[in-house]
Amino acid sequence: MGQRLSKVFGILREVIWVGVAVAIVAGGVIGFRYLGENREPIVAEAAPRLTELVNTSVLEPIDAPLPIRGEGFVQPHRQLALSSKVNGRVVYVHPAIDERGRFSEGEVLIRLEDETERATLNQTRANLEATEARMKQVLSDLDRARTLLERGVISSTEVDDLETSRDEIEANLGSLRAAMEIAEIALEQRQIEAPFDGAVLTKSVEVGNVINGGQELAEIYSDNRLEIDIAVRQADAALIPGLFEGARAAARAEISFANQTFVWNAHVARVEPRLDSLTRTLTVTVTLEDLADRSGLTATGDEIASGAPPALINAFAEVVIDGAQPAGTYRIPTTALRTGNNLWLLEDGRLATTAAELVHVDGEFSFVRADRSLDGQRLITSAVAAPVPGIELQDAAATETAALTEAAQ
Repeated sequence: MGQRLSKVFGILREVIWVGVAVAIVAGGVIGFRYLGENREPIVAEAAPRLTELVNTSVLEPIDAPLPIRGEGFVQPHRQLALSSKVNGRVVYVHPAIDERGRFSEGEVLIRLEDETERATLNQTRANLEATEARMKQVLSDLDRARTLLERGVISSTEVDDLETSRDEIEANLGSLRAAMEIAEIALEQRQIEAPFDGAVLTKSVEVGNVINGGQELAEIYSDNRLEIDIAVRQADAALIPGLFEGARAAARAEISFANQTFVWNAHVARVEPRLDSLTRTLTVTVTLEDLADRSGLTATGDEIASGAPPALINAFAEVVIDGAQPAGTYRIPTTALRTGNNLWLLEDGRLATTAAELVHVDGEFSFVRADRSLDGQRLITSAVAAPVPGIELQDAAATETAALTEAAQ
């Protein structure tokens, strides 16, 4: 009896669990149908496209020459070492050598002991003067003898003797004149004269020193003409007006001294008629001007106690030569020149492109020229995600201005 009841309860339990499962499934189906019948319909709507912001700048034609840049060191136009051709003891040194000062062309800078040469010159001069006086007397006697011969007073032998004496004296005069020239040269070699106006750079001699021929005594340079050699690319050289015709194109040189920058006026002096074998550049020489500037003011207007220094030899200089000024040329950031030498413009809120010709590159900036006038056009200087002509873009500067205006209101 107990087993039968237990079996009945087991069957009832299974029937109950089946009923519960069926109820759950039925409830899910009914609920799914209810939600499906009462759901809110979804309508597809186009999402608004955000207009990309870009940075722009206004294009204006250049109103100054193209800058042709170069770097170099200040060097004198002339620089040489003084030396003597002969040996001797130094008896005089020009004050400019002691003080590293200035001198003028033709001044005696160094003199060697010259007593022997001077005595030889004086003796030769005296012999020459005596021989010339003798010649004068013989010529006078010869004229008188010829007159007497015509009168028959003397014989022709006496005239012949005078003519022979004349020829001998004439030969002696030639020898003495040559000796005189040699003595003058020997005396001149005992002193060294300045070959040009300039100043002394270094000194290596003192009064009393005994020197040898060819020994360096001092180093001098032309301080009134200092130059800078710079390497210029062929494309840039072609932009310098009259470079190969001797024109003096204007230039400026910035030279630093004690962390201050001084600007010197300059001009193009010459160009070497050859290309550098490695860099294929031209060497252009720029001559500095205004070397006497002692204003004591820097380019920023700050005053230094020493005053403005001269352009010191071997000082590093940054040079800018005034190039040509091509018509219809614009200065733009180098990054704004796109692939294929195109410019991106913002026209009526849309991207437009135009071809450009690269004229000159100056570091972070480039100079370009277009087939049409771009005056007042807005050049896109920033990147564009999808640079397709005609896409809508928004000027970041205009957006910022509008936001500031709304904030002020």
